[in-house]
This record gives sequence, structure tokens and C-alpha cells, in this order.
Amino acid sequence: MSHPHQGPAGPDGAPCAEGQRSVAEMMADFAARDRCLRTAARRAGLPRRAFLASLAAACSAGAVTASVTPRARGAAPPAAALAAPAATVARSRVVVVTHPEVLIKGYTVNPPIIRQMMDRAVLELTGKRTEAEAWTQVGREGDFVAIKYNTMHGPTLQSHTEINDAVVARLTGDARVDPKRILAVDRALPQRYDELSDPFTLPSRGLKTRLRRLYTDHATAIVNVSVLKTHFGDGISAALKNHLGSVNNPSAYHGWEPDRMPRSLPELNALEPIRTKTRLVVIDAVRPLFAGGPVDEPEYRWDYRGLIVSTDPVAATAVGLRILEQHRAEVRGEPWPMTPARAMVAWGQKIGLGAADTARIDLVQAAMG
Repeated sequence: MSHPHQGPAGPDGAPCAEGQRSVAEMMADFAARDRCLRTAARRAGLPRRAFLASLAAACSAGAVTASVTPRARGAAPPAAALAAPAATVARSRVVVVTHPEVLIKGYTVNPPIIRQMMDRAVLELTGKRTEAEAWTQVGREGDFVAIKYNTMHGPTLQSHTEINDAVVARLTGDARVDPKRILAVDRALPQRYDELSDPFTLPSRGLKTRLRRLYTDHATAIVNVSVLKTHFGDGISAALKNHLGSVNNPSAYHGWEPDRMPRSLPELNALEPIRTKTRLVVIDAVRPLFAGGPVDEPEYRWDYRGLIVSTDPVAATAVGLRILEQHRAEVRGEPWPMTPARAMVAWGQKIGLGAADTARIDLVQAAMG
């Protein structure tokens, strides 16, 4: 019996290609899957967008019947490369820190443990000798820091506010940032910061979008705090997608067709105000969502008990993607790739935003506790 998350069959009845290594192979594979979707939509007598919506609903309703076994602390993400190296992309460092005692019950976390994990991650990321030295790489006296976190889809799927608290405590204590010049927000902003910038045009499909003036005119530093979860089954919601809460038209981005989220989200993050001001990227991987999404589905959760930390949103998302894909393969007993998500990080590398290929990511795994 076919699984609701599997890609549709092509005209000859064979499944669409699932695996890829290079950017070119990824994009060709994604184009083949798109042709399959068009064929299936015609057979169903539906417009393509209506058919995609029905697929998303099926993903949301589907169930995984295999048992879920939590990964051992500190286990490495899969080593398979996600994209071909791009000459214009420098190496990036990503820290995955885990702690067995970070969860208290359900989705509730232990605040002191979160602070310890953040300190360890920033130390490993910066290579500094002390926490004070490390946190001055994130914020400095005189900065205005915007912490963009995620509150979407309920209290059991938003980024933990304890992460924000840990960042604020270190920035005000060690980096001497004025607490009045730190603002933690998602989509609801105070009016003066909620005004919209002049439009930016994203190159791939000419999408015009406006950023909140918090990011263009006020903030000198941005901390991106997102959640590790799947989106419509095979897409990913993490660091790159988090800035949909920073624009005026997030609905214009939605859809995992090749020319929509996989290209538009990296291009959004490559806009000068976001790209140059981002000092820290944190993906909350305490209890990731490995299938379905973007709404919470308890049967698709597992306790990874980790944080993914970097300065590169592409590299952080790529590492989170591999963590999800490894767990998905464990659940299904065979590869269960997230092809649109792979295409997204590949495009992020191709446009020079960050590193997606494992050969360009220095991965540090810190198992605490």
C-alpha cells in the first residue's frame, strides 16, 4: 500500500525519482516530480494548485505506523551530501548540542539547561575561551538586536521562549547591550517597527515583498530562532522559512513547487538587511516534527533534545534536514527523503547565501549531561 507521503507515480506508473546528490541532479529530480504532479492533476481532473492542496491535506492526515525510537544522544546526522560545492560559498560551522535533561515533561523545557546548551553552542561556534567573549560576537554595546522567533501553530510547536531568555540574559550581561534595545518578536510588532519597507524584488520569479522596518531601519543585529519541523510532508520549516514572519505577503511564498519556496525563501534571506545583520541562527530541535506539518501532530514528534546553532541559515537548515531525514528513514525502514527541502538548501548554496554540502560544513556535536 502506498504511503501518503510518497511522491505520485509518473505516466508509466513508476515512482518519481527520490534521490539526488548535486544541485543539477536535485533540480532535475524536482522538475521530474513536478511533471508527475501535473500528470496526476490532469488525471484527477483538478487544477494543479487544487491537486497540490489535496496532497497537503493527505500528508496532514496520514499516519506513520512504525514504532518511533528516540535517537541516542549526540548521534550524527546522515553523511549524504545535499548539494554540489559552490565556489562562491565559504565553509560554515554548525553546532548541534544535545542534553538528556532539557525536557521536563511534554514540550516543557528546563530553563537552566537551555542556558547551558546555548552557552556551549556559542562557545563551540565562535571558538572563544569564555562565554563573555563568545557572546560579544552576537551583540555589542550600542546594538539594537531583533530576535525573530516562531509562535506559529500553537504552544507545542513554537520555538521555546526560554531560548530568547537565554540570549537576552547573555547579551545584556556579557555583551552590554541595552535591554531596551533588544526586541523579541514574531509577526506582531509594535507599530513603529511594523511599518513596511520599500519593496524588494526576488530574482527567480519577480516576487515583490516588503520587510518590516524593524529589520531594515532599526535593528543592527538579528538572531533567528526557528523550529525544526516538516512542512506539507516533504518541505521544511526551519531557519530559512522563519523570515516569512518578517514580510508583508507570506502567502505569496507558499507552495513547494520548484519556483516558489525552494527558491524564494533563500532569496528572501539573501536580501541585504537580513543577510548582513544576522549574527546567530538557532533551530529549536528539542522535539522536532518529522512528518506532516506545519500544524502539530503528536504521532510525528520525537524527543531529539537538541539545538542547532550557526551563523549560516542554509547550513543550519541543511543539518536539520539531515537529522529529520535520518529519523524518517528509521521510522519507515527505508529512505524517506524531503526532496523540496533539499532543493531549497541547494538553491541557497547556489546563490551564495550559505553552505548546504557536507563537505563545506564543519559540524560540531556536543553531547552534554
